[in-house]
Amino acid sequence: MRDGVRKKKSYRGYLIAVVSIAVVSAFALRFSAVSRTKDVDSIGSIHQKEGRPVEAVAVQKGDMVVWQTLAGTVEGIIQYPIVSTNSIQVMDVLKREGDWVNPGDIVIRLEKTAANPMLHSYERSRALYENALEDTRRIRNLFKEGAVSRQKLESAEMALKIAESDLRDAREGTDLTADYAGIVMNVLVEKGEMADNGKPLAWIARTDTVKVAFKAGSRQAMVLSKGQRAQWVYAGTGWSGEGSIARVDLAADPHSHLVGGEAVFPNAEGRLIPGIFLSFKVLTGDRKDVLMIPAGCVMNDDKGNFVFAILPDKEEKMRAVIRRIGTGLRTSDYTEILSGLSEGDRVVLFGQTMIEEGDLVKVIETGEED
Repeated sequence: MRDGVRKKKSYRGYLIAVVSIAVVSAFALRFSAVSRTKDVDSIGSIHQKEGRPVEAVAVQKGDMVVWQTLAGTVEGIIQYPIVSTNSIQVMDVLKREGDWVNPGDIVIRLEKTAANPMLHSYERSRALYENALEDTRRIRNLFKEGAVSRQKLESAEMALKIAESDLRDAREGTDLTADYAGIVMNVLVEKGEMADNGKPLAWIARTDTVKVAFKAGSRQAMVLSKGQRAQWVYAGTGWSGEGSIARVDLAADPHSHLVGGEAVFPNAEGRLIPGIFLSFKVLTGDRKDVLMIPAGCVMNDDKGNFVFAILPDKEEKMRAVIRRIGTGLRTSDYTEILSGLSEGDRVVLFGQTMIEEGDLVKVIETGEED
């Protein structure tokens, strides 16, 4: 009985050994067969045979429009402050925000009877003028009768002119008037307050036309000029308007190195309020029917701008060839071509960094612009 069990165990061990040898032999034969097959082609070898993949576009003709974005603060086309030349109490404010004023209209009236170190009081100046006027009239009559000399008359006339000038200065120093027509934008004092010498008491502006003072960087300034079309848009409102560049400074600020200027916009509806910050764009380039390519095609080195053009070799295989180009207008999307390419030429748009002069290329996709 025990001998039968031993025979069965021995047979089972023998069977497992045979199966293991068979499996190992099968794997050995498989690896041997794989080792005898041809090596898998590398990516580099594929590129050498079929070409490096690139995307290309055709040089085409079209219209190019270039806008420069600027920004600045809105001001009235005429905007000026009402300022006192003396520190005198405010007696009355005759005009308020929103009121229209004409030249000569009194906006703020100051105390007339108070004397100050810079200017005689209005009442005193008026009294001196009236006395000088009465003296001059009397001397004129005496001169007609031959009772006084011409020199005496001329001295009286001169004294009257001086008194008249003093009265005018006194009146202007107390009756603060508008110099130009416009709307009162701000009144900064009230009756009874002191008008500080040299500080604005009110602001007047004409806003049917407004100006926007801006600062431009050197690259922007190089393409700006008086008369260029300007356009503003209020996003989400549908409001917009057009104007023009009215001034570009001839020199940059020595500290900021920025160039100042002004744009002018009609404002009949009053949507552009003085004091707000406004962004607008200026048309600096407008070309029709020019050669152009996507801006991403253009590369540059120490010799200038170039592109990789795709040309057939003697075997009609497509190869990358460097073409030096002259460029004109540029936008964020396109570049104008002045020389080096012709309409219909194909140039590489993507994949330039992976190719060199003369490389075999394979165009996997050709971008066509509408």
